[in-house]
Amino acid sequence: MKKAILSTTALVTAGVLASGTASASDKIKLGLGGYMQSTYFYQSADDTGAAQDRTSDRVTEEGEVWFTGETTLDNGIRFGVNVQLEAYTKTDQIDETYIYVDGSFGRVVLGSEDSASYLMHYTSPSPVPMFGADSANIYPTGLLITTYTDMFSDADKITYFTPRFAGFQFGASYVPDGDFETGSGGKNQYQAPSLKNGLDRGWSAGANYVNKFGGVDVAISAGYQSANVFNQSEDYTEYSFGTNVGYAGFTLGAGYAVDNDINGIADNDSKAWSVGLTYGRDKWQVGIQYSKETLEPAAAADSDATIMVVGGQYTLGPGITAFGGVQRDDNDTLAASTATVMAGTTYTYFVGTSLSF
Repeated sequence: MKKAILSTTALVTAGVLASGTASASDKIKLGLGGYMQSTYFYQSADDTGAAQDRTSDRVTEEGEVWFTGETTLDNGIRFGVNVQLEAYTKTDQIDETYIYVDGSFGRVVLGSEDSASYLMHYTSPSPVPMFGADSANIYPTGLLITTYTDMFSDADKITYFTPRFAGFQFGASYVPDGDFETGSGGKNQYQAPSLKNGLDRGWSAGANYVNKFGGVDVAISAGYQSANVFNQSEDYTEYSFGTNVGYAGFTLGAGYAVDNDINGIADNDSKAWSVGLTYGRDKWQVGIQYSKETLEPAAAADSDATIMVVGGQYTLGPGITAFGGVQRDDNDTLAASTATVMAGTTYTYFVGTSLSF
């Protein structure tokens, strides 16, 4: 189970731990961290209706390099920075980038980072790195299912987290412009604020409870966020719940999320849930994870999609993990496959390596 100050991904946690530190008399010194993941997979698919024949196997990678640093003032308050560089060219070559302030008062984050509701969420555990049924790092059929509240993604925001007390922690984010992320899509600090379009002022709130009872680890989370949508009569809202229970090497987890009035369109909704079980002993871990999403559009019939991952991993050395397994995607949200998203049922057989540094 995750043991960070926040219930966030292991990647963010590792980024904080890898931060370069400095005394109060020194400037911040940046350290390097990050991860690299690589996989080979082969697919067996229905894949009807695609514009052309599709390659049945692939080698693909995912990774980031983090520049992190922190210093502590004489009064005990810590200031830090985190800049995450995508290892492969994409629309947001710089991923999250933010400044944070830590102290007895809690933690304040300013910049491009996920919302409080997203970061504090617990959900089903994935049995392997890279792949997963709930917000993975790779989507081999183009299908994404998540129980994370993600409408704001990395839009620039202000977030505050309370200190943890009696197992409880609370967080809140304010998002002036839900469509603005500095440096992404041509948006930058050298121009006037954007004309209103899409998500306007939004906010996010999250809470979780983490504790240990004898040999049992327990974590529970809840989150909610909302934003006005320009020129739409409805607000776009999301809420989520999640839990993890760990005992004797077993971790059982589940997540649930609802999106209401997506993009401000009345009755344009979706629901997603996920459940997973892993067992780890020494250097091994095996498990299974399953997620389902139901799309409920305002003017069309409901449709479903599911992802199931079965696999295992083995730690070869510090920060080096080998993994393998099979993923089953069943996507009925499309009548036929497109060039980027596969409809019908697809089995993806994969092996790979994950490195953290």
